[in-house]
Formats: sequence, C-alpha cells, structure tokens
Amino acid sequence: MVRSLGRVQGLLVPSLLVLLAAPLGAQAPSGARAVKLSAVITAFLVDAGTRTRGLAWTTGGELPVQWESPGPVTNPDSWSRQQGLMLARSGTFTGSIGDTVALDMTLVLSGNDTGLQRVTVHLPSMLFSRADGSGFFVTTQMVEQSLKDDGMTLQPLKCSRETEGASYGNLVDAVQAPGKTASGLWWFWQSPQQEPTLTLTLLYRRADMQQVECIG
Repeated sequence: MVRSLGRVQGLLVPSLLVLLAAPLGAQAPSGARAVKLSAVITAFLVDAGTRTRGLAWTTGGELPVQWESPGPVTNPDSWSRQQGLMLARSGTFTGSIGDTVALDMTLVLSGNDTGLQRVTVHLPSMLFSRADGSGFFVTTQMVEQSLKDDGMTLQPLKCSRETEGASYGNLVDAVQAPGKTASGLWWFWQSPQQEPTLTLTLLYRRADMQQVECIG
C-alpha cells in the first residue's frame, strides 16, 4: 500500500491523506438522509457538450452533505498547493450502495480559483452493520455493480482488478453517466488492520490518470 501511494509522485496523494485525516466530524450525523453514491459521482461529472477548466465550487450543492465550511478554504497540503490546487472543501454524508446498504463517507473537493480539479469520496469503513448486530464487509465489486445498476458505465483504462492485490490496489476507469462527459475514476483500496477501506477519486486531467501506477 505505502509503495503504491508513494509511487504516484506525490501529485495525487498528499492532499488526500491530509484532508481525510483532518477532523471532519468523522461520521455523517445519525439518521442523515442517504444519497446514492452514483448520484454523488454523477453530480461532479461535466455536462455533455460543456467545455470547462473547472467545475464551480457550488457544484453538488443539492447533495445532503454536512460541509465543514460554507465554501472552499486554503488547501492544508503544501504539495497540492505547489500543483496549483490552492483550495479545498470537505464534508461527510451517508452514501447508499444498492438498495439496502448505506455507509458513512467523506467528500473532499480540491481545486483553485478556476474551479474544482479533483473530487474524492472516501469510505473509511466498508463494514455494513445490520440492526440485529450482524454485518458484512462491502466489496469493491459490490460498489462497482451498484454504479452500473444505477445506469453508469465503467470502462477500464489502467490496471486490472483481477491482477491488483486483494488487500490493496489501484484501478482507473472511465466513468460516464447519462448526459455527462466521461472522466477518470481512480479506485484505491486497502485493508489497514484488516478492515477494508475504499477511496474513489474523479480525475479530470489525463496527466493525473497517467501517474496512477498499477501494483499487480
């Protein structure tokens, strides 16, 4: 895991690690209205036929996200600032996967005065607990299938789920939704202390996609 993250040349990962480690209120409030993970990703895809150098910071304003600030603030990561990602905004929400599973998730927006340049959804725990005390770990395959069931298309661009590690790995898809332009979707999964986590990052720039390295 550490090797794979470090090999991304520091462009994508430092701000992600800093922001996800920052105090965000940790979890979405109990009883918060759940929103489909597919809806969150779709909200940050560019409308078909639209040319933009960065989505507006107000994008996704209709989503039930508990934001940490009313707007973007100075990006806490110095490396990301050197890459031109001067601003960031983070929040938490309850995201649904399929019809029955809902998990607490973190949303991190990164960009500059032009607009959003990167959007990250982090699932700090893939454990779904039922009311009766039982539960199970949600898999990346379940997440992928839920996106497809909701009408999104995923086309592999880099790496393969079959050859990446079971405990950690990278995968880049081209993700598209009806009426939207395809963007890169970087999957990164790992299992610290044997508990799976998943990070999904929308990459709008081809150069960012090229720097994600396969582990397998």
